[in-house]
Amino acid sequence: MLTLLLGCGSSESNDVGDGGASDDSALLDDVARAETIEPSDALVDGAVKDTSTTDATRTDTGVDDTAIKDVGVDSGPPKPTTALLRPSDPMPCADPAVVSEGNLGKVFYVYCTSMSHVWKTTDWASFSDVRASVTFTLAGLSANGKELGSWWAPGVVYAPALKQYVMYVSVPDAQGTKGTDGWDTRSIAVLTAAAPDGPWTYQALALDGTPGEHYIDPFLFLDSDGTRYVYWKQYGGSLTSSIKGARVDGTWTNVVTASSMEVMNGYGGTGTWEDNVRENPAVFRDAGGRHHLIFSGGHWFNDTYATGHALSTCGALCPASSTGGWHMADSGDRGILQVVRTLGNPKFANGGAGGAVFVDDSAMQIVYAAAAKSASGDSARYLMLDDLQWAKNAPFVDTSGHEPRGY
Repeated sequence: MLTLLLGCGSSESNDVGDGGASDDSALLDDVARAETIEPSDALVDGAVKDTSTTDATRTDTGVDDTAIKDVGVDSGPPKPTTALLRPSDPMPCADPAVVSEGNLGKVFYVYCTSMSHVWKTTDWASFSDVRASVTFTLAGLSANGKELGSWWAPGVVYAPALKQYVMYVSVPDAQGTKGTDGWDTRSIAVLTAAAPDGPWTYQALALDGTPGEHYIDPFLFLDSDGTRYVYWKQYGGSLTSSIKGARVDGTWTNVVTASSMEVMNGYGGTGTWEDNVRENPAVFRDAGGRHHLIFSGGHWFNDTYATGHALSTCGALCPASSTGGWHMADSGDRGILQVVRTLGNPKFANGGAGGAVFVDDSAMQIVYAAAAKSASGDSARYLMLDDLQWAKNAPFVDTSGHEPRGY
């Protein structure tokens, strides 16, 4: 759903695949997420100045949330179990990013942290892993950044106006140091491609970390008025722990820093279900003009990890202090705050339901990751999919505990 403009700068290009091999049993942690894969070199892009308006020109609508009808409708009985896709042959995938070919909603690709897998499907029942054929050309990216096995949480979208795809992904920064706990500094790199399976070409660092800073979990969003946004999580060094949002320029390579604002703080606080972690933002705008953000909270390595929801009725970048600004909102269904959760379920003791994104613009399904035990007894994080219902302008998985279906 994004508009992307490529520059015309160039340098050497060496389009070589890296084989895409990975050790699924080692997947993945938020400190050092998976294997090292050797990439190749690439094209470096130019830049185009941003001509869009600033967020300061937006006005507060003052809309009362309680007067707004639900965005979704009851679609009847849920579909048969889709919680753990292919339960006898689960698909490892942390922090999934979903994009459809041409934004047509017919052929879907799911990119995973560490570039370990790229799952392709037309029906969310039969899948092929096309990672071995996906190539990256990375000239201009630092040697640290080229360690694909340390890439975290890609965001991938289609730019229909230019028939191009764009990827934002958290990469080790050139100034970073790799220790036993992984890289200590992370930036967000931008890559583009003419097809969802690549070849992907490095363009620039959209957010460049200084030593100790971490920029992770990017999500790209094109609003109905044509304004482009990126959302991300940041922490460490001189950074506050925050989920942030900002506009991006016409190239999708430059963040308009003056527009940057905190969507929510990066901590839930002691005694909240999020505890000290909020991350993995993903945004959707409904037909009524409301913006919805789903995010992960809790601890990725146990059953506290879950997916929450926040709402804004005054724009994609609207401070919480404004009337209708970003604020937590839940469906009220069964008194459960989370969209999907696994708390107390022993089958998810190694990682709950997080890293969620909406499948498409209907926002009636989410894809996420959880460490559900498969039939083979593994406990890595696997690809999950569930239908959603909506109430009080908030989504939820319609089970007694908002748990994944089938559990």
